Parts: sequence; structure tokens; C-alpha cells
Amino acid sequence: MPQVLKHGLIFWLLIIAIPICLAYQDQDGRSNSDMPSAELIEARKAFQSQEMITSQSGNWLFRVGETPRIIWRDVDRLRELGADVRFQVRWFDSDLKESPHPDHGGRWIAWIEGTAPNGTVFRRALTFFAIPENPEIDSAPDLRIEFPGYPGPNSAPRWEEHKAEFFRMGNDLLVRGLLESERGAIFVSGVMESKTLGRPARFTETAAVRNHDAHLRLKLRLLNKESTFQPLAPPRILDRPVPGVRQGTAKEAGVPADAAAKIEEFCEKWAMETGEPFVTLVARNGVIITHKAYGNDASGKPIDLNYRCWVASITKTVTAVMFSRFVDQKRVHFDEPISRVFPDFPAELNSRVPTFRQCMNHTSGLSGHGDFGGVGNPQLENIILNGVDINRPNSKYEYCGLGFELTAKAMEYMSGLSYARIYESHLFKPLGFGDVVLGNASSDGEFTALELGKLAMWFANEGSFENLELISRETFAEMMPRPTKVADGGYTEDEGLGIHWIRHRRLTPPANNREGGTPTEAAGREFLFGPRTFGHGSFSSCVFVIDPDQKLVITQVRRQSGPKHAEYSPLFFQTVSDAIAIP
Repeated sequence: MPQVLKHGLIFWLLIIAIPICLAYQDQDGRSNSDMPSAELIEARKAFQSQEMITSQSGNWLFRVGETPRIIWRDVDRLRELGADVRFQVRWFDSDLKESPHPDHGGRWIAWIEGTAPNGTVFRRALTFFAIPENPEIDSAPDLRIEFPGYPGPNSAPRWEEHKAEFFRMGNDLLVRGLLESERGAIFVSGVMESKTLGRPARFTETAAVRNHDAHLRLKLRLLNKESTFQPLAPPRILDRPVPGVRQGTAKEAGVPADAAAKIEEFCEKWAMETGEPFVTLVARNGVIITHKAYGNDASGKPIDLNYRCWVASITKTVTAVMFSRFVDQKRVHFDEPISRVFPDFPAELNSRVPTFRQCMNHTSGLSGHGDFGGVGNPQLENIILNGVDINRPNSKYEYCGLGFELTAKAMEYMSGLSYARIYESHLFKPLGFGDVVLGNASSDGEFTALELGKLAMWFANEGSFENLELISRETFAEMMPRPTKVADGGYTEDEGLGIHWIRHRRLTPPANNREGGTPTEAAGREFLFGPRTFGHGSFSSCVFVIDPDQKLVITQVRRQSGPKHAEYSPLFFQTVSDAIAIP
């Protein structure tokens, strides 16, 4: 998905995801009496949002001897907050060797420390690139760009008349974007450090991931955490394999012979009438009923089964699954506070520190999606620490991505690996995924329908896939939705860790609509799938649904919902339910 569209959707997610608060007293009896004042809350959040920049534009890429001077963007505002605006800067090269000032070309990390208004240490870390004394001019890229679609068929003639001017401005902005932003320094540093691959770089080989690796190594060294981590053990080998996701017959799937044809006919109509391409996968008992791509991409070419899409908040599910592996290996527990892993959180603030369960069931007291750069910010956990004294865990239910970002940071501390490498090595590879892009840990993963299908089957198998047990059934049970109590409102909806119950109501009655029967049969008359059906929603309208009673998984990936989605989506689930039903 284009970054502008993706970020725009995340913005609207923040607007739409109004916190849900219902009344109840939580288990530890916390009440409104410990509510910090509105002024204190505003002051802490204002400090957390402050940025550090260079005193001169264009200094993120600099010449040796012209060390950038780092400053607060809004020092006057900091003084209004009563903050100590002083800080110390230490410089480290790509080998993590410290120098008073950058004295040779290459990547440099500025490690910044000071004191936050709440008395905790504040740390920030920034990436710069020192231009070598004899740069390889001949190997520099050609940064001239064209805009093939400009100015477009419906534009006024004056836009065409100024086309050359626009192109010059566009090229100038590109160069300035590299020179005048940390992202430019990160990109150049990563490319210059990379070896020739002979193929396009995978996500774990990108400049952004290399930068995160460097920051994590430095942080663990300076905080004396290098000896505290250990790698995760590989998945356990099962004596009796469980289903994966494979091709097979309708009989093996336990569905009528025409089930695939009915689902595919509906999806063809959906794609044709709305113009939005997507890939659908439906499987039962590990056997694919249908796995097919529909529609054309922006260039007019038919998409294929490898169509990779931004799945938005389904990324939360992926993070919860990854963290469950650490829990399963006794490295941490869901109900331990995050201070159990992060070294700077003082004991006197324990009542303000959320547990990992609270981070993943939206009762952490935190708010926001992608705030402060998410897991990609080298010092995200420290920014949270700088405002932790205003936090009230378990006080209310508020849909939030920040807890998942912190959970991913904790996994880095425990393993010594950057988050992208943790997921790649200990989740994506065991499940047979491709080159997954994972921009953050709560809302920025890009997956195929088959990859989501494999993850869904892992859920249907309660923590195992094919011959691999990633977590035990006991650990898996800890992830399932359960009643949640919060102080400011009491009972809220059942909430799991990265999952929640999914209820699709019938649009038409089932063929056998007799009264009475068991609760499951009664639910079957009201809902399309079993009463234990769960999954997670997605702002991009991707689908991730598991009915464990039927061993049924339904996934769909798309870049956006498209027109008439509210009309077609419920009909899609009705079609799947009817198609797989045995007469």
C-alpha cells in the first residue's frame, strides 16, 4: 500500500477508534482518587512529544569536521513545562566505538541523555551519516526523477505549461529530503554498509532494519544488558502432526463438491462490481476449499496469489503470537509488568506500569497508534517512562496500538535481536511465510492471504502447525478472549491478546431451522459460524476469521475496502457459510 494512503488510514483509525469505557471496579480496587490532574497529563504528554533536530538544515548528512549540533525543536515550550533543557550527547560509529566527535565517514549514532520532568532519565538516539573524505562519486545514484502521470488527463492547461518547473522542484525536494531528514541518513548509511546481493533486498536486509540493529546493539551495551538475553529455542517437533494448509479435495475438507464454485462466483461478482482487487482463502480441516485472486491492480494487470497487502490491526495478532513464544519458554509471563524487562522503570512507579496482558488487551492506560515512531523508535520505552507517572493501567478500555509496540521492544531486550529479525526467525520462517514487511508491531504488517491462512490454522490447532508446536495448549489458552474488568467502568467486552470474538449474524435462516437444541445449535441459528469463532478486524478491511469448532479459516487481503463493501462483506460470509454446509 502506498505510504501516503497507509498513513492516512492510520490517521482516520485514530479518529474513529473512540475509547470504549464501561463501569466496574477492578480487582485491585483502584479508583479515580489516583487520577493525575489535567495539567500534569498535558505537561507529560507535551514533553513526550518534543523532538530533537539539528541546528542547521541539511546536517543529517555532513562532512567530517562539521559535527551537527543537536537541539530541541521547541526549547521555549520545554522551559514552560519546567523541563531541564540540558542534555549530553555521545557519538558512536558503526562499530559502536565512541568518539568525542565523528572523525571518519560512515554511520554515526548520537546517544542523548538528560533528565525528564518526572525525574526519570530521558534518552534519545539519532542516526547521522558522515560523508567520507573521498566519496565514490562515480557510484552515486542518479536522483533525477520523472512523474509519468503528471499533470493528468483532467488538469487545466497551465499545469502542463509549468511541467518543467514542477519536475525541477520535485528533484530538488528529493535531494533535500535525503539531506535534511534522519530517514535520509538512515537510508544512505544502510546502503553504504550493504553488500551486493544480486537481487532485491528483503525486508530484513533494508536500511531501516540495519539501522534498528545498530541502535539495539548500542543500547544493550550501554545499559549493560548484553549478558541478560538468550535466543529462543526452536519449535518442538510433534509426534503426531496437525493440519497445515494444503491443496486437497472437497471431500477431504468435509464440504460439498460445489463449495468452491459458489464462493468463487460470489467473489468474481464482488470484484467486478466494486473494482477493488483482493485474494480470498477459505480452508477447512487444513484443506484449501478456495484460494483465488480477483481483479486488477492499479496498472490494469490481474493480481496473483502473492498479492501482498497492508493488514492494519491484524498486525496486533501477529505480535501477540510472537510474544506467546517467549511466555511459553518461561522467559516472561503475560501478567508481569513491563518493568520486569525494561531496566529504567523505578519500583515506586509500579502502580503506573502496565502488564503485558494489559498492553495487549487494551487496558494498559496508554493510547494511540504509531505514536513516537512505534517499535522503530530506538528509545520508545524510554519515552513511555518519561510519562509513566500519569498512567493508570486497567482504569479503562481504550483500543490502542502502543502496548503492542512496547511488547515488541521487550522481545528485543529478551532476545538481543531487533524486532524484524525476531519475527522472521521465530514465526515467519517456521510457518513458511515469504518476505513479510513489518513496519511496526501494531498496525503496519503486509501479508498475503496464504500467510494469514497459515497463521489462522495455527490458531485453529491451538498453537501448532504441521509438525511444529510453537507453544503449548496451556499457553495458547492464556491468549483467548476473557471477561475484562476496569476501574472506571467495570466490565467491558471479552478481550483476548490480539484476538476477539467474531460474530457474523445470518442474513437468511439456515436450511434446518428447528427450535430447541443445545446452545451451540441455538447459536447456529443466529450466527453463521460457531460460538467460539474469533479473529481480528482490519482498517484496510482484510479478513482474519477462525472457527475452531469447524477447523475453518477465512482470510482475505485487499489494499482498501472499496465501494459497496458494507453491502458485499456480510453477503460474502453468508455465501461461505451456505457453501460449506453439508445438506
